[in-house]
Amino acid sequence: MPRPKNKFLRSYFDVKQNRTFCNNGRCENKLLSEHAGNIERHMRISHPELFENYINRKAANKNTGNNKVNNSNEVATQAQCEKKTNIEIAILEFFTKCEQPLNILEEPAFKVLVQPAFATLGLEVSQKSVIDLISNNSQKLKTELIDDLCGNLFSLKIDVSTNQDITLIGINVQYIKDRSVHIKSLGIKQLQANYTSEYVKSLIMEVLNEYTINIREILSITVSNDSNAVEAIKELNDEFSCTLGDVETTILPQKAIKTESNQSITFEEWLEGNETVTQTYRIVSVASGKQILQLCVEETLRKTEIKKNLEKCLSLMHELKIRTSTHTTAKDSVKSENRKIDCVTEWTTTYEMLEKLYGIKHMISPITSLCLNADEWNFVKEFLEAFKPIYKANVKLQTTQILYSELYIVLMTILFELESLSRNKIAKSLIEAFNKQKLKLLDTDVFNAAVFLDPRIRVCLNAEQKTRAKEYITTLYNRINTLKGDTTACSEASDGLLVEMKCVDDDQPTTSNGNNVIEAKSFCEYLQNLDPDPTLAQLTFLESDITMYERQPRLPLDSNLIDFWFYHHNTLSEIAHILLAIPCTEVSIEYLSTAFKYILTDKQNSLSASNIDHILRVKVNGAFNYSN
Repeated sequence: MPRPKNKFLRSYFDVKQNRTFCNNGRCENKLLSEHAGNIERHMRISHPELFENYINRKAANKNTGNNKVNNSNEVATQAQCEKKTNIEIAILEFFTKCEQPLNILEEPAFKVLVQPAFATLGLEVSQKSVIDLISNNSQKLKTELIDDLCGNLFSLKIDVSTNQDITLIGINVQYIKDRSVHIKSLGIKQLQANYTSEYVKSLIMEVLNEYTINIREILSITVSNDSNAVEAIKELNDEFSCTLGDVETTILPQKAIKTESNQSITFEEWLEGNETVTQTYRIVSVASGKQILQLCVEETLRKTEIKKNLEKCLSLMHELKIRTSTHTTAKDSVKSENRKIDCVTEWTTTYEMLEKLYGIKHMISPITSLCLNADEWNFVKEFLEAFKPIYKANVKLQTTQILYSELYIVLMTILFELESLSRNKIAKSLIEAFNKQKLKLLDTDVFNAAVFLDPRIRVCLNAEQKTRAKEYITTLYNRINTLKGDTTACSEASDGLLVEMKCVDDDQPTTSNGNNVIEAKSFCEYLQNLDPDPTLAQLTFLESDITMYERQPRLPLDSNLIDFWFYHHNTLSEIAHILLAIPCTEVSIEYLSTAFKYILTDKQNSLSASNIDHILRVKVNGAFNYSN
């Protein structure tokens, strides 16, 4: 009968098909003898520290029995699993986030380098094995995202971009989870030439269906300036309105909405009789921060005097460009002659050009006949001073993720910087434009409510705006409950914030011997008689949360707003997370840049559309966290 194998000793090595391999130290998959004495000798000579650890644990095992052996096996197995997980993450990151070409896997030298890592996972070093690994991870990420979104209210961000006659649309979702803002890509699709709003809508619905997203789960969509995309959102709203008629039978089966006077009305009557509710049960089209800055700039730059001075400055820049281009051909000169910069739509380019122009002011006169006079140079200086805070904000909105309410902070910061330029005429025009856009934003219920739920800036709202915010929050609360299938959700009357508890002073149950005694067999039944309608009591949680929130002192501007609501963890915090997560930046546009790279420059891999989708999903949505 053969001697039983020393499992404790072999736990320090890799055992495959009853054969022992060493991957410790400099050993690379070295095959060891099956005899325990030979394995111990190898460990003592090649891995003395590991051998010392083995001897100490072996001695301890004699005193504590076989339980220690089992524990050591578990530790070794866990370490091996962590090692495999790290290798898998590294392979995924290398070919997705690091954007390495898959055809490198066919290089013999690269195969030799990565073979041990792939062997640990039981994979072949080939393009197919990596594609399969990426696809499996992509499906896992997709499933996790579906679970995150299911039955919740959230906001979308839609980007449209064109490069070399190829137009892509990116559909992203943004929400708050685990004390951070998550923006995930739902899909990137290529638009056909001369696409229409109906076609864009069909692509959006295709992606939503792929993630089993109900159109009622979408609170808002932040969309680019693409006219067809904007029109598609309107068409989605029309479809959303059509589905509301089905809510009674699908979400609130055989349930009526109770008013403050305790009357029962249908869901449709409730919607028609309350304008705030009607505005809540729709998809809100949201403008990004960059678009709002653009609107303010457009209003200012179209003024006659400013436009005239800008044209003079741009003509000078054009003249300098031609005269300093010593290697320009006649054909290039014609192109340069015909190209005119639109200072309104390309105002950031105009700002950068004027910044360079002002920097070489002392060099201009000797080399050009188009000299600017003192007033025109003063215009350049004022332009740069006035547009500097807007330019910085524009860069921030394209590179940094911010909460929706923080857009108000961005606008107010710009306004205060412009106010400090008291003698700057351009600044005065911009102040007027920004104040107009600020008031327009606060007129929208969704932004007004987001500002109300930011304890750092809530004090900026007047009484009417706060009341309107609380009404919107209440109807939003009911909408969230309908999504979760809460058939006990009720609404407030048009004149009140929440359903009021019915006064029962004259006929309430009592334990005394008075004439109005309502007999109760137990204290539990007694309490139930005092509170006959639990639905109304349930709604008072929101009222209580709002009241307590309004008593909170103002927080400093540098406070962490997500942490504030995380530690409150009440009914109002869920609504705050939904509103504050509405996208208002252009960070997600970077996802389209990655897609263009695969479509335009990575054709040598001959990747299918589905494989590109998997790679992009892992690159954009994946979290490459290695275990220590």
